[in-house]
Amino acid sequence: MYRLEDLPVEILFEIFKYFTADELYSLITDLNLRMNIILKNQPNLKISTTNHLEPALSFFNSFTSLTINIDYQIESHLYQFQYLNLLNIRSLRIVGVCIEWWTMISFDELNAFINPNRCPLVKYLHLPGCTTELVEFLFTGAFRYLKICSIKNYQEFIFSTSTTTSVESLSQLRIGAKNENVFEKILSTCSKLNSFGFDCYKFPSIALPNVCYPLMKYLTIARPRGVFFHNGQFDNFLSHFPNLIKLDLTVDQYYEQDEMIDFAKLADCFRNRIPHLNKLSLKIYFSRRYAYYLSYLNQFPSIAQMHELFRCIMRCQWLIYINSFDYKRTYEGLHHYIRPSATLQT
Repeated sequence: MYRLEDLPVEILFEIFKYFTADELYSLITDLNLRMNIILKNQPNLKISTTNHLEPALSFFNSFTSLTINIDYQIESHLYQFQYLNLLNIRSLRIVGVCIEWWTMISFDELNAFINPNRCPLVKYLHLPGCTTELVEFLFTGAFRYLKICSIKNYQEFIFSTSTTTSVESLSQLRIGAKNENVFEKILSTCSKLNSFGFDCYKFPSIALPNVCYPLMKYLTIARPRGVFFHNGQFDNFLSHFPNLIKLDLTVDQYYEQDEMIDFAKLADCFRNRIPHLNKLSLKIYFSRRYAYYLSYLNQFPSIAQMHELFRCIMRCQWLIYINSFDYKRTYEGLHHYIRPSATLQT
């Protein structure tokens, strides 16, 4: 008769996959010295914790995945996790508010907790904010294996690096900046990006007219203000991404902006500049007068015929949604139109 602790290490690792770290800690630790050694050093361990120190965190030697949830209602600091061994970490996710005066996560804490020496193998990084020091690490290739990076709070994002280093590993990035010129700088630095989400105050521009980014497949822009579609800027912008297959765009018109959007020309712009596009989410915050004007004249059915991706159109006050997929209605009574799938583009 075999006992659990007598099984080979390889079989134990397969069994451990069905338990969380907390369950393993509470059920098996202190069973005997051999089991403790196996538990401490098992591969591919994933841990999620909130605010306080879980006993499991101090027990296990290393993790491949760690999620730290910072609750704004409870005073908490990253310093309490400083002792953790992150040398084997592949996925690091910190969820919380990064505002100095709110004392949730300070910039000093981020700099001390996350750096290439502590996390040399990290591939996925999700942060609530960024510091100048972290920006230098991200865009000089200090995180050699980093493939996916997402930084939620962009207000403190400063692209200060002056190097021309090309970051080869990074393929997916979600970030933002007050300065829209950072957009082109990131694209030139991260030459292998195929998915890019950028939050900004002004619509990003690309100074060099003949530059093309053929690897870019997924692009998200949110939420520049005062965007004009028919002054050539938007058409020129799309020309740099000829192989896009997904575009998620949220823009604002100024309150007194007088541009009346020609949706037929906009459809031609999409069709000519990004012909491989197969998923579109377009949200436009119009001046109130224009948004009501569109729905009052019942133009949605005709707009939906202008492009094969203009399938679902909805107005929510002065916000217009145009999607290639059916948009879930949150409130009843909104002006909403879905082109029947059998209807052909005119």
